[in-house]
Amino acid sequence: MALRGLAAFSRGDLEESIAEIHPEIEWHIAFRLPDLPAGKEVYRGHDEVLTVWRSFRSAWDELTIEMEEVLLDEPDVIVMRVRFRGKGQASGIEVDRALYYVMRMREGRLAFTKTFEEADQALAAAKPPDGD
Repeated sequence: MALRGLAAFSRGDLEESIAEIHPEIEWHIAFRLPDLPAGKEVYRGHDEVLTVWRSFRSAWDELTIEMEEVLLDEPDVIVMRVRFRGKGQASGIEVDRALYYVMRMREGRLAFTKTFEEADQALAAAKPPDGD
């Protein structure tokens, strides 16, 4: 499920990772990259998501994303804290920070993801639109 896809992404196996994702994925980007279209914040479907991933991975010499803690685990939504570690390809700058993912599942596969800087933002975004 989502953790297998995350592990595959960290290994650089984008094809295995995309196989864990619903074909109608809605991927909200977390980091602006210069070679992506300006103003486009959401990528849909396998082809668009693979484009984002390839662009994102090309900016890093080293990159891993590991799940540290599950904050919410409901049948169709997961909120988790992940550890993002990377070393910039051009800058050599090392990054080590926590991020919070909201992931919605459909048919047992990841169908939506959005990244947040703070746990409370992610937990608020995970609530159903009607507030239930």
